[in-house]
Amino acid sequence: MTIADIIKLETDRNNSFNVVHLIKEGNFYHANDWSAWLMNKFPIGDAVNKPMNVTAKKLKDGYIHAFVGFPVTSLGKYVPNDGSVTFVPVSDEQIDVTLNVDFGDATIEDVRAQVDEWKESLPIIDKKQKRESRDVSEVAPRAIRMSDIVNRILSFPLADKSPMEAWEFVRQLQQQAVSIF
Repeated sequence: MTIADIIKLETDRNNSFNVVHLIKEGNFYHANDWSAWLMNKFPIGDAVNKPMNVTAKKLKDGYIHAFVGFPVTSLGKYVPNDGSVTFVPVSDEQIDVTLNVDFGDATIEDVRAQVDEWKESLPIIDKKQKRESRDVSEVAPRAIRMSDIVNRILSFPLADKSPMEAWEFVRQLQQQAVSIF
């Protein structure tokens, strides 16, 4: 699914205020724009206790694209199958999750304004800026866990990295491991 398809999916809401569209991209599910806002504002599963990191990028046309993501293997943690949400596989690449959220008398324009305001408030990540180089004040502090390190190792594309990038990655892992013990 292209970014244009994702933006169209997220902007053509047709009064489906409370539907999170999870898009499978490689080994991750991403919730984009409106769906990311829903997962941030009305957290479910593990996101209740561990808020998801939101990434926002400004596209060439000035559009702010925000998203959250988690590994495919963690779907059950972030989308519990306990009846608290409705879970509908749409295709191999998309799952729709309907949250039990009541927006009252709000119109689609009211909710869209809230989503846009939220996206405008996010720190923008420049294409050239790496996630690790963000200002620490922009990221909510939380204790590093061994599972975080394991997830980083499993998601690191070693085959696509130079020896120096791999060495830097191992150095960062060592620093994080030291902070645990």
